Amino acid sequence: MKTRSNWFVFLIAGVLMLLAACGNDGDTKTEGDSVTLTMWNRYPELNQPFEAFIAGFEEEHSDITIELQNIPLASNTAQYQTAISENSLPDIFTTQPSLDELVELDLVKDLNEIFPEEVKDEFFPGTWFEGGTTLNDNVYVLPMFSPNHGVNMLYYNKNVLEEYGIAESDIPQTWDEMMTVGKQINEASNGSVYGFMWSNVDWANAGFVHMMATAISPNTPWKFDFKEGEPSFATEGNVESIEFLKQMYDEGVMHPMSIEVDTTKAEANFAAGKAAFYISGNWTGTNLIEGSDFEEWGVVDLPTQDGKPWYYMNARQADGLMVNNNTEHWEEVKVFLEYAKEHLYSEVILATGTTQPAKMDVEGELPFPQFEDILDLMTERAIPVPKPTERTLEIVDFETELFSRLGWNDIGEVAVGYMTESIDDIEVELNNLNEEANEVFNELLEEFSDVSKETYQFPDWEPFTPYEGAE
Repeated sequence: MKTRSNWFVFLIAGVLMLLAACGNDGDTKTEGDSVTLTMWNRYPELNQPFEAFIAGFEEEHSDITIELQNIPLASNTAQYQTAISENSLPDIFTTQPSLDELVELDLVKDLNEIFPEEVKDEFFPGTWFEGGTTLNDNVYVLPMFSPNHGVNMLYYNKNVLEEYGIAESDIPQTWDEMMTVGKQINEASNGSVYGFMWSNVDWANAGFVHMMATAISPNTPWKFDFKEGEPSFATEGNVESIEFLKQMYDEGVMHPMSIEVDTTKAEANFAAGKAAFYISGNWTGTNLIEGSDFEEWGVVDLPTQDGKPWYYMNARQADGLMVNNNTEHWEEVKVFLEYAKEHLYSEVILATGTTQPAKMDVEGELPFPQFEDILDLMTERAIPVPKPTERTLEIVDFETELFSRLGWNDIGEVAVGYMTESIDDIEVELNNLNEEANEVFNELLEEFSDVSKETYQFPDWEPFTPYEGAE
């Protein structure tokens, strides 16, 4: 009996060891195993490029499979937040939630070993910034888009200019010239073609106003005056830029349909020859070619009030790839990220023509001839400006609370309201918004110990000169 009992014990122990080995099969990989990494992409323009890119990666790394899910634009915020609350983020995901939220919840992995200093130097100035791609000097984002992403430019329809005898050398450089050329085209076409096509989308109007305004009020690159250290919406630049939009509409330079359509329809109307000019961001060239099958267009710098230069504050947001801190396959993720550093910028970002790659000196075939002009304008007009987050990360929560209490985030909707005449006096309206914003701003200064008015003041900064860092 004693011998039989020992045999039975050894048998049970062997079975348990076998079961334990089987249970760890997914975590313990031996040579020849295949690992599947999950990945989310929230950029619709990158759906097909990512699929082709991943196919190329898997061809070189047959032991790693990337399971890509393209997240619909309309539902991506909800899907990300659900995944955060359930701790079910994929191994790799494109940026969407705020970085500080993910770091606080310990849900995002630092990428310091992927980006040593000598590698970080290969990227455009402004790429690495606190609260965007980095936090507490740790890198958390593999940046895809250049920090210059978002620059507006003047798109022109070559067919319309040719038909109405406007040479490309005569494309407007000032607002007065825009009015003159626009009226000339409208009159010559008996009212069937307009000088300018626009849309009623809030974010497009906000971008137009803020960028145009820097030529007039350069101390305020977007929402804050970095000399006075306070919210600034009632600037002369903002008032004049919104007035200019209204003038184009009132005097028949802007297509009357502009206050009724979104950017997609505005682009389609521009491509169809219903207007000579259209202002939009660096991604629009791809939309015109792929969405409207229209190639007879060009881009030039924005016309400003008096032809003076303007600028765009670069690095307004971080667009790139992040890694789930709870991934079980970090070694395989590193292989993918190293591959991405070498191939993603030419095969995905440059190839689509929607924006400039975050990495400098990327070689590759340009997607269309006009893209070189787009890249030049992005590099010329986007510059680093002061970032209060470099002084204290409490700015992130401070500004979130500020605009949450205001109930409005920017002045784009105000511009639309003024053009549609639901707002009578734009200067009065902007002064009211400015007063409200500063009142809440001052209230919050009492609640956030690390934020003061001085946090937003940069006396050493010279507008139009790239800012190299906080004092």
